Amino acid sequence: MIDRDNNTLSPKAQHRAPDSSPLKRSRRDPSAANEQSVTATAAGEERAFLRAIIAGLADLEADRELPLAEAKARLRLT
Repeated sequence: MIDRDNNTLSPKAQHRAPDSSPLKRSRRDPSAANEQSVTATAAGEERAFLRAIIAGLADLEADRELPLAEAKARLRLT
């Protein structure tokens, strides 16, 4: 959305994230955009955590497990 008069982004385009989701941002409260991005980041991290748990459970069901001592040795925790 480019303004044809001065070849700049329109106000609506300036307030959109790269994925085209609207941001709640104003001149009086610029932190609203940050709050929304933090919420989106937290939701993404939660999904990644749940995916890791599901993958771990699938490994257990497929008998792909290690003794604790071997896991610590691989991670160089001992």
